[in-house]
Amino acid sequence: MNRHLEKVFETKEFINENGEIIPIHSETSKDQCAFLQQIIKENKFSKSIEIGFAYGLSTLAITEEVTNNNGSHLVIDKFQNSSWGGNGLSLIEKAGLRDRLEFYESYCYEALPKLLAEGRKFDFAYVDTTKQFDWILVDFFYLDKLLELNGVIVFDDAFYPGIRKALRYISQFPSYKIYSHYPQNRESSFTKKIASYLRHIPKANHLIKDNLIQLDEELSINASCVAIQKIDNDIRNWDWHVDF
Repeated sequence: MNRHLEKVFETKEFINENGEIIPIHSETSKDQCAFLQQIIKENKFSKSIEIGFAYGLSTLAITEEVTNNNGSHLVIDKFQNSSWGGNGLSLIEKAGLRDRLEFYESYCYEALPKLLAEGRKFDFAYVDTTKQFDWILVDFFYLDKLLELNGVIVFDDAFYPGIRKALRYISQFPSYKIYSHYPQNRESSFTKKIASYLRHIPKANHLIKDNLIQLDEELSINASCVAIQKIDNDIRNWDWHVDF
């Protein structure tokens, strides 16, 4: 792992290009950064995209690993300069990897269609942005079209209800499979396990919530960070639907 990144994890701060000491918070953890790097390394990914920048810790981890494969990274964040003081960009610059990073200071719903229109393709994506269901689903809609076959999309903060709900839907797409998760796929609570037995009741799907009929752990999404892999092009029929 990059020595600048290692130091940030040790000290919980870094010095930006203006000589200011920047304390960090709400960052992607060291172990999760290693998780992202491992996925990139084992697949030799070289064309990565990320939604959400902040202090740039995950961005630096991803950029470092794709650079090892002679690749580059693209990150989208409307608020990098306005809310985060440009400190994510500063961290990448100080690590000597700014020439490997392409930055879009715009909303994801503006940048992603533009990238699609340009014919861009990526093999790895990391989504660490708003936790709202509709935004996450729109992000996935475009990322799916931008993603190469066998590429991987990683969703952070999957314990948030909006993201978990989106994952319940996406994980059942016939063109995707769960690739891995961090830290692990947790077992559901005893109460939920008891409730899951109710699925055997006739017409249970009309009486019981979907997340009790099929548990998150059964979908392998009961973790903080979930990686899914595109295993086929979208072959769904026009009226395809699953309960989620």
